[in-house]
Amino acid sequence: MNQWLSAIGGEILKLRRSRLLWISLGTSILLPVMLGLVFSGSLGSQNNIESILDVPGFMDELGYVVSIGGLIGFGFIYSWIFGREYSDRTVKDLLALPLSRYSVAAAKLMVATVWCEVLALLMFAVGGLTAWFVQLDGWSLEIIAQSFREYVLLCLMVICLCIPVAWMASVGRGYMSAFGFIVLTIVISQLGGGIGITEYIPWAIPGLLSGASGEGNAHLQALSLSLPYLTGGIGLIGTLSWWRYADQA
Repeated sequence: MNQWLSAIGGEILKLRRSRLLWISLGTSILLPVMLGLVFSGSLGSQNNIESILDVPGFMDELGYVVSIGGLIGFGFIYSWIFGREYSDRTVKDLLALPLSRYSVAAAKLMVATVWCEVLALLMFAVGGLTAWFVQLDGWSLEIIAQSFREYVLLCLMVICLCIPVAWMASVGRGYMSAFGFIVLTIVISQLGGGIGITEYIPWAIPGLLSGASGEGNAHLQALSLSLPYLTGGIGLIGTLSWWRYADQA
């Protein structure tokens, strides 16, 4: 237990001292604020928005942003937390500490996952406040609560889909392989729509569920909805196994 807490404390300290902390916080705040200003007509053009210009439409649009942008943003966080050890050549020093390899990898996964959840909740909270501040039609606690349930489900899927990025960063020993994997998943999701198998591609499910792909989600079966969680489980096992058994020399 002490090893586990020490490993988590070390990862939190690294995050606190990094630029990633402030960049991710700033992005999570600015995105919903800018989206709210566009919805209210204070910034940019409303003609590019397909959603209805009210609070439910705004929350749906926020879900669209997370379903696509989250794969990049959250994926970058997993990539940084794991890949930086190889890029900075600190992985050997890390493994030399009196901590088990499992504790080190599990702590990294825990910190990355919790931080992604914090950013997602912050984005929703700022979005709700922005919608109230710019006085969008239909604002009520009931609508916010209903939107929150759908938003949480969407974010959990996106975060699960980003866990394999940690595995790719570990196997590739740096950022580049993880970035390539992120791009590859987005490309595969787009190509899947062209051949009619989108509902069987895990990284496309959040887009289908949120409506970002322009299609309804009523046709999604239990198998499709379970794919993001299955993918996250595979990424979790792969990452822990790699740090436990692979040669890190």
